[in-house]
Amino acid sequence: MADIATGDNSLEASAVLVDDARAGVAHTEASAAHLDTIVADETPRVPTAPSRSEKSSPAKRLQGNHVLALALSRMLKGPAPTLDHIIRFLSSGSGHDKFWMMTQYFTKVVVWLLAKRNQKPASERVRTLSNLVSDYRIMIRLTGLAPMAQYVRYAEQFPAQTRLLKWLDRIMNTTLVCYYPLEHIYWLGAHQILPFSEKMVDFAGYWSCRFWAVWVALQFVRLGEEYRLIKGKKQNIYTRDKIDAAQMQGELDAVDAEVKSWKTQLLINACYFPLTLHWSIRGSTFPDVAVGVCGTVAAVAQAYNVWKATA
Repeated sequence: MADIATGDNSLEASAVLVDDARAGVAHTEASAAHLDTIVADETPRVPTAPSRSEKSSPAKRLQGNHVLALALSRMLKGPAPTLDHIIRFLSSGSGHDKFWMMTQYFTKVVVWLLAKRNQKPASERVRTLSNLVSDYRIMIRLTGLAPMAQYVRYAEQFPAQTRLLKWLDRIMNTTLVCYYPLEHIYWLGAHQILPFSEKMVDFAGYWSCRFWAVWVALQFVRLGEEYRLIKGKKQNIYTRDKIDAAQMQGELDAVDAEVKSWKTQLLINACYFPLTLHWSIRGSTFPDVAVGVCGTVAAVAQAYNVWKATA
């Protein structure tokens, strides 16, 4: 509460400064009008171009500052829904991760563009940033097993609609339960935080990606089953008896929203698939710029979902 009060006092102080600026401008404008009257009574002279000092007179500078002060006052005092939305987005765990994911993968594209232009020093600096962000994102996933355990419990308490989806959930959750510890072993060993052998670190790195690749492949099966259910919902709406037009339109809009979400998930999965294969295969020749493009598209699509969820 003390912080909020301090912020309000700051805004009030800004308002006082703005009022002082208004008074100063009024006085300056009155003085300028008086000078104009005196000049008008003098003998006409040959007009000359205004000097640099005249162009930037104190009155004009003060008036410019007055406009800036008023603009800042409105920005600070008025509501800022977009800024509030950005803060909600970045404050959420998923939004925070998606911001850095976009940074991680888009910088790979920037590295490629700079290398094409023979700007090697700049390219190396951006590559360093990309690697640091990638390392940071792995580090913050060290706590990933806790929410994963919670989701496994939720999936068992509230099973999916069909038997196929229920078993898909179980298998996919198992792959992630294997993925997380292996990634933790890889990161902790690669940074020599825990005394894992180089062979163990290499094994954990590849197999964590392989379990992720299995998850992504199964996600295509899941998306196919979900699309079948969505089509069934739409068909049921059209064939149902005793339903008015408004109710039908509302239910169709809800189904259309599900289709849009499904398409987004399909796009994300399609972008992840080549990446998981690339990281699962030793000696893969998949270009790094393609990794950047696929990762950026997946990150933007996921960030869009989080942005809507935090509206």
